[in-house]
Amino acid sequence: MTGTVLLGLTGVAHTLGQLGSDPPALVPALTAMRGSSLPMGLGMAPSIFDIFRDLAFTMSITFFALTAMNLLIGLHRDVSTRLRRAGAGLNLIWIGSFIALNWTYRVPPPLISAIVVWPVFLVAYVRSRH
Repeated sequence: MTGTVLLGLTGVAHTLGQLGSDPPALVPALTAMRGSSLPMGLGMAPSIFDIFRDLAFTMSITFFALTAMNLLIGLHRDVSTRLRRAGAGLNLIWIGSFIALNWTYRVPPPLISAIVVWPVFLVAYVRSRH
């Protein structure tokens, strides 16, 4: 359950991080992103900044959805220990992939969050053995 709470907190931190003011060093880049659009059909031509924001908030929504699914598996009385173990294993895989992605692109905040969460799911996985 601790890993699930940490996932939810990561989603909250990520969302709050998207709502702050623009860092001064990034203003020129963000201005360029806001001024560049990409026709994508359906009469829509979002700016590169719109696409960036869409992807950023998609990550927030995904963290909240994964938190909700983990809560469902962790708290539902009809869920077996084997399913809980499988859920912990799946969390190990996706969070491990998330760590690799953030390591590759060198993005510390999500990397650090994932490195904190991953061992918690490892403990849950190991403890759920029969």
